[in-house]
Amino acid sequence: MLTAFAGLVPFQFALAVRDLERAVRDLDAVLGAGPWRGYVFDADAVQGREYHGQPADWSCRLVLNDRRPQFELIEPLTGPNIYIDWLESRGEGMHHVAYAVPSVEETTTQMAAAGHPVVQSGHSFGAQHDGAFAYYDTAQALGFLIEAVEPPGRMPEPAFRL
Repeated sequence: MLTAFAGLVPFQFALAVRDLERAVRDLDAVLGAGPWRGYVFDADAVQGREYHGQPADWSCRLVLNDRRPQFELIEPLTGPNIYIDWLESRGEGMHHVAYAVPSVEETTTQMAAAGHPVVQSGHSFGAQHDGAFAYYDTAQALGFLIEAVEPPGRMPEPAFRL
């Protein structure tokens, strides 16, 4: 039995989008989900960026709100990456559900043993260069990906706000 996420409650629902500003307007028109804090995840913001187990120079823009559960909207900038893959194969919409875990490494071991390998990962995105994340290949089983996050002590100041 897979125990990596047993008893945990998702803290985030994320959508892959082609146009971040439009997606924020659309979501706010229906849910009033903002305000939004924006970040650029690139070589300056995230260390150890990997895609299918190999070092990769991917980047994206993303926004987070402060609701619980949190919404995250992600617009890919450069790839290859799982956000571009998702948009090309499934279009805009639900991409992943995120869980806070004590150890991404331990969660990855359990998920790989269950047949759900890491498809993208990175670390050191927090203000103190802490935090880690990994996305697991659960799309066939669940219709979306699962992300494990070792939350940083705090996020850096936003690069932009929407």
